[in-house]
Amino acid sequence: MYSLNHSISIPIGNMPPSKELFLKLENAFLIANTHEIIEIVSLKPNIEIELRGWAKLRGHLYLGRETLKEQYSYKIQKINKNSFTNKSSWGKKMKGIDSSNPKLKDLELSDEILKKAPDSNGLMTRGIEPQDGTPFYGFELSFKEQVWSEPVSVLYEEGKHAQWNATSDIAWNEIPTLDPIIEKAVCQIMTYLVENEFSALYIPGKFISKINPYYMEVPLFLSSLMNDEARHIEVFTKRANANGGGFQYSSEVTQRSLYSLFKEDDYIKSSFLLHVMGEGTFIDLLSFLEKHMPDETTRKIIKLSKRDEIRHVAYGMEHVRSAIQQNPKRINALKNTAYRRKEFMDEVSSESSMVLESLAILAGGSDSALDYKRGFDLVEELKATMNTNRIKRLIDIGMDEELANDISSVHTPNFM
Repeated sequence: MYSLNHSISIPIGNMPPSKELFLKLENAFLIANTHEIIEIVSLKPNIEIELRGWAKLRGHLYLGRETLKEQYSYKIQKINKNSFTNKSSWGKKMKGIDSSNPKLKDLELSDEILKKAPDSNGLMTRGIEPQDGTPFYGFELSFKEQVWSEPVSVLYEEGKHAQWNATSDIAWNEIPTLDPIIEKAVCQIMTYLVENEFSALYIPGKFISKINPYYMEVPLFLSSLMNDEARHIEVFTKRANANGGGFQYSSEVTQRSLYSLFKEDDYIKSSFLLHVMGEGTFIDLLSFLEKHMPDETTRKIIKLSKRDEIRHVAYGMEHVRSAIQQNPKRINALKNTAYRRKEFMDEVSSESSMVLESLAILAGGSDSALDYKRGFDLVEELKATMNTNRIKRLIDIGMDEELANDISSVHTPNFM
């Protein structure tokens, strides 16, 4: 009996049979394999009754005691089934630690990223070993192709380095007093931007808890994206109320357009509509605003926000491109999604007229007839630019040029 080899030895010194001893044993047996023998080395000769009782209670086999030199060896064999399918890793050190610059992309949590997350993966990520009996969470988005975007780790790092503060990084006291016509146009645009940023905040929020955290990088990136959008809402709200103006009007067409985004429940389709079509077009709008805003502070607000949006679009582009590569039939599904959105929007046969007029006033520099006409023409050029760039993005994710033209042409007049 005593010649049986043990795989684990636990020295306990003078520790008596107690809660702390049985806690150590509990954990040792949790990670041991079935039929492994564990040795408890004690200075006490008389804890056999307690160890035998504990082993019986836990379903293990007490093998006996052996006298060693000035101490005693008690052996127990694990009988019940394994609690963990695999052993946890040990001896790993990620890149970048020695230079104090560890990045998310440097993590090697597993040998590979599986196409489907294990059913046993709850609120944990790759590399964590779940105990048998862990509840099944049933995350809706548990396939890599549903959520993954190859540059997601890099984009997450970029997002951290590009953070800015909507209070301290903006020279609020340097906004000049503007002509009331111009200020009102700025405030109307800020109102519109806040509406759109709420959609960009709430839509990822719908999906983040549905993504299996096995693909940890994606919810981490989306959380940073949501932080960006919250900051945009804050900064646009402050600008609307910074210079004697205030929030203006929300049009039915704007809210209807945003609702058509919000009600999409398929993550890939939502990513297509929000990031590829919507925020991609939004970047062109922000470039236009950055050029035509009447003061340096407001231009900086737009510039910083645009920098964030470019990162969001990069995630969505690669996400949808990868999904199409995995399943080319998705192209037809995305086309149908765009057309269904158009049908929904056709019930309101107009553009957001207040937004368009405000854009024209800003671009022209005033509401005089000549300036307004010049500004209006610039807005029409903006629409053409938006269409051209949408087509490029659609081709880039894997659509042919004819289909890209068709889908771009049915995009919402609300831009987003």
